Amino acid sequence: MKFAIAAALLASSAVLTESIRNGKAKKCRKGRGKDKCDDADYSSIYTMTNQRDNEILVYSRNTCNGTLAFETAVATNGTGSILSGSNGDGVDLPAPIDDPLASTGSIITACDCLLAVNAGSDDISTFHIVSPAEIELVDTYSSDGDFPVSLAEREGLVYVLNAGGNGSMQGFHLTPETCELTPIDQDPIELDQGNVTPNNPAFFPASPAQIGFTPEDNIVVTIKVNGGGQNFPSGEGSLNVYSINPENGTTTNEFLTQTNVTGAAGSSVPFSFDFDDKGNLLLVEAFGASGGGPGQPNAGAVSVYSDIDVAPMDVTADNTNQTTSCWIVYNPKNSCVYTTNNGGSSISAFLLKKKKKKVELELIDAVAATLNNPLDMALSHDYKYLYALASGHTTDGGQPQIHVYETDCDCSLVEVQNITDGLPTEADRNSTDNVVNGVVGLAQWYSLPSLFD
Repeated sequence: MKFAIAAALLASSAVLTESIRNGKAKKCRKGRGKDKCDDADYSSIYTMTNQRDNEILVYSRNTCNGTLAFETAVATNGTGSILSGSNGDGVDLPAPIDDPLASTGSIITACDCLLAVNAGSDDISTFHIVSPAEIELVDTYSSDGDFPVSLAEREGLVYVLNAGGNGSMQGFHLTPETCELTPIDQDPIELDQGNVTPNNPAFFPASPAQIGFTPEDNIVVTIKVNGGGQNFPSGEGSLNVYSINPENGTTTNEFLTQTNVTGAAGSSVPFSFDFDDKGNLLLVEAFGASGGGPGQPNAGAVSVYSDIDVAPMDVTADNTNQTTSCWIVYNPKNSCVYTTNNGGSSISAFLLKKKKKKVELELIDAVAATLNNPLDMALSHDYKYLYALASGHTTDGGQPQIHVYETDCDCSLVEVQNITDGLPTEADRNSTDNVVNGVVGLAQWYSLPSLFD
């Protein structure tokens, strides 16, 4: 029975992915609440505490109105990134509480499996999703590198990005019916980041940020600064595309195509990416605006790259007019692009216009929503709701929140909930561990109820 459930989940996940790639998302209609909704559908949102004893926080999701309800916290049996202090098995990090991994994709779902990184213990935890309210730990697996920060999965092939040391990535095969990982037969792929340790003050603005799959099933990695922190802030960043062997999922540096991402004054700090329904890569740069540069306010930018698998070309760009724009989500239903701007405490909204072969990006609203030091985002499977994790570090008394927004055709966002249940405050975290780490990661899971009947 478990195999049948997993196979059905894998098939439904593949259909959803292909609908996004092929531009088959249901067209946006003006007004809210008009789409058919089945409140029996199963869905969840996950984040993690990233504390010494790392935990996954589980929220069941109402698919009709998007709201969340906290269900439980489940230990990963791993260690989150340790912000300060040398107490035990952690790693000392000069990391900001409002961005402790400087990455995206630290938690992902695949079929009825949940995967999460443990940056302090250099491993990956996998869970079986039992129901919207319950997950079960399967096991932990070495990331085969230092300080894992990002994960990606495509049809059972999983890659992890390690940001520490020289930087590396490693591949695994995921068994969907058991949620077990098996390393593929290759050595870790080194990223030539100069063996920068997490104690280097320039580590976080220069470290690799995201790993993902391209439309042609290759691997793409964002490098904030080529060669690592010793080249910050003057060095360029890059988009690194690795061709994957379709037979066994392996790759090497011989199959690397590197495209430099040049800022106006030093590194633009290319951070995270998403793909539109035509296969264009949407890249958010923390300091990519014209006339900007590392550390400059209101210098966030979004660039669009075509032909990422063959010959990447920057075809259009626009500025967020916000500070440290680091996370990005594309909504195929309304053709809108959203960025969270950590330093600006805001979400920006863009419209991606497509006329024949021409693509244009237009800033619709620099401040479509306000929230304190936002981080990761997740989009619901029906594209109606956007979820954003906020650290609450600077203005909300150290209380993290998950904000829920309903999206509309004009790219506007209407907040329907902000929830703090289950999210420990900075004071609570400090009293428990004598250390304060920032919460990280946001992932959505969805299934049809018939698969669990």
